[in-house]
Amino acid sequence: MGFAERLSSACVATDLKSVEEKIKPVEHVAALSGATAIGADMFRARNYDVDSLRRAILLLARKVRNELHLGMGPAQQLSTVAIMEVMHWQCRTCNGASEQRIDGLRKVCSTCGGTGVHWWSDKERAKASGYPIDTWIKWSPKYEKILSMARRSDSMTIGLARNKLG
Repeated sequence: MGFAERLSSACVATDLKSVEEKIKPVEHVAALSGATAIGADMFRARNYDVDSLRRAILLLARKVRNELHLGMGPAQQLSTVAIMEVMHWQCRTCNGASEQRIDGLRKVCSTCGGTGVHWWSDKERAKASGYPIDTWIKWSPKYEKILSMARRSDSMTIGLARNKLG
């Protein structure tokens, strides 16, 4: 089991008692304290923790309000979409596997071209945020900055947790 999987399973474990392992589950949970608040909540939200997802959205929206000077409504709408895009990056056809198995044959996914990644279009982003596609061009540059903030928080989480454990 990889580091991210051990960290993830420790976050949802109800029994954090000491066990004979190199690193105890409680230490994995404590390691998330080294991550940003947004990143730690996004990590917990992947395990279907709705409260963590709400917190991550509100924390990112507050950061957006302060740095990009948007109102709370647009900041929250765009933050929600950005977090969803970061968390749901997998291709919708192959689920991120980059290939499909059909009758025992391996075939590269034709939807993603073998990358396993779903690239969100402006139309999808506009629809998810509730803005009409014809006005999305106004929001697109701000959304790219918000998406960058969300990606940065998410990508730093595992590295910071691993450093905290030593």
